Amino acid sequence: MDNPIFQHIINGDTDAYSGLYKEYYRKFYNYGRKFTSNIHLIEDSIQEVFLDLWKRRDKLAHVTSPNFYLYSSFRYILLRKIKQHDKLVLNESGEEPIAFSIENVIVNNELNEELQLKLQKAIKSLTGRQLEAIFLKFYENLSYPEVASILNISVKATYKIMARSLSALKEKVMFLSILF
Repeated sequence: MDNPIFQHIINGDTDAYSGLYKEYYRKFYNYGRKFTSNIHLIEDSIQEVFLDLWKRRDKLAHVTSPNFYLYSSFRYILLRKIKQHDKLVLNESGEEPIAFSIENVIVNNELNEELQLKLQKAIKSLTGRQLEAIFLKFYENLSYPEVASILNISVKATYKIMARSLSALKEKVMFLSILF
């Protein structure tokens, strides 16, 4: 198990549980913003993940990667809530809502402002799936097999998505550098 705090939670340690919640809240919030701008759905999903974690803590001994387990759970719950919410909105308004919001970008803090602007423009051109893969791999430092499992695709497909995403970003940033 790659997170000793997780073992404490399995044993019923509320301080460890609180610490894990604090550790993952901001990460999940930022990850959730990749899917929706509805902060209430994101916060509800975070709460549900940790409520389920506490309720099922005695059945978690088999979990080998708590990070992967938590992200997979959060993604599943959030996507389910977005789908339910979109059905309600669709029924109320008759218009189909936009479910994926690209408001936050993955940017290395050490890049200068000009490069950040170019990179932001390039990232907006990525598909939702590409953006999600980039976020999970580079922002959350998950392995390719973990990203593949979370996205419910093969590891080979994950490598392809990452290669295409990085190639598209490189091409766009180079193109924008020529323009400006």
